[in-house]
Amino acid sequence: MSDKRTTSTRSQRGRAAQPRRGNSRGLIYGILAIIVIVGIALGGVALLGGRGGSTTGQASTAAPTLDSFPSRGQAGAPVTVIEYGDFQCPACGYFATTLEPAFVKDYIDTGKVKQIFHDFPLSQHPNAVPAAEAARCAADQNAFWPMHDLIYNRQSEWSDSTQAVSMFAGYAEQLKLDRSAFEQCQNSHKYRAAVQQAGQAASSAGINETPTFVIDGKRFSFNDLRGGIEAALAAKK
Repeated sequence: MSDKRTTSTRSQRGRAAQPRRGNSRGLIYGILAIIVIVGIALGGVALLGGRGGSTTGQASTAAPTLDSFPSRGQAGAPVTVIEYGDFQCPACGYFATTLEPAFVKDYIDTGKVKQIFHDFPLSQHPNAVPAAEAARCAADQNAFWPMHDLIYNRQSEWSDSTQAVSMFAGYAEQLKLDRSAFEQCQNSHKYRAAVQQAGQAASSAGINETPTFVIDGKRFSFNDLRGGIEAALAAKK
C-alpha cells in the first residue's frame, strides 16, 4: 500500500499593537492604509487565479486525464482496461512477464480491449518513479511498450540497484533509441511531476495495491481480470 501523507496547518493569532499616546490617530490611519493596499493586492491575485493565472514555481494539482497515459489497442475497442501499475512491484512484474503476453494476444490484438497503463509508484519502492520516468522518456521515441516490457523482464536486475537510472539508459540503447535524447529526458526529470501526480490520483481514487485493473468502474486483480473482461464484453453485446 502506498503511504498517505497528512499535512497540518497552524493557526496564528495576531496581537494588536498598542498605540502610543498622542500618536494613536496617525498610527490607525497608517494601519488602515496598509490593510487597503494588501486587500487590493490579494484581490488582484485572486482575480488572476480565477482566470487561469498561475504562480511561478507552483505545481499544478489537477488530476491527470486518462488520455495522458500510455495506451495500446484500438481506440474504439468495446472494453477499456485501466491498469494501475508500479514497475518495481513484484506482482506487477509477474503479471507483465507471465500473464500479459496472452492477455495482449487474446484481447489487445483482436481489437476487444484497449489497455491504459496508469502509473502508481508505491512509496516503499525507491526505483519505481525513475522506472516510470524511463518508460515515459521511451514513449517520446514511440517505445513505451517495448521499454515497459524490458523493464519488467529485467526487474530483478535493477530493482534494488543504486545504478537503476544508468541501467535504464542501457535498455534504451538496446531498444535502439537515441540514448542521448533519452538520458537528457531522464536527467531533466521531464516526467517526474506527471508520474507523482498519477500516483496521487490513484490514491485519491481509492486504489491501494498494484496491480489493480479497473473495467467500467469495477476493480479486478490479475487473477480475475479475464472474467471481468468477458463479463464486460457480454454486457456490451
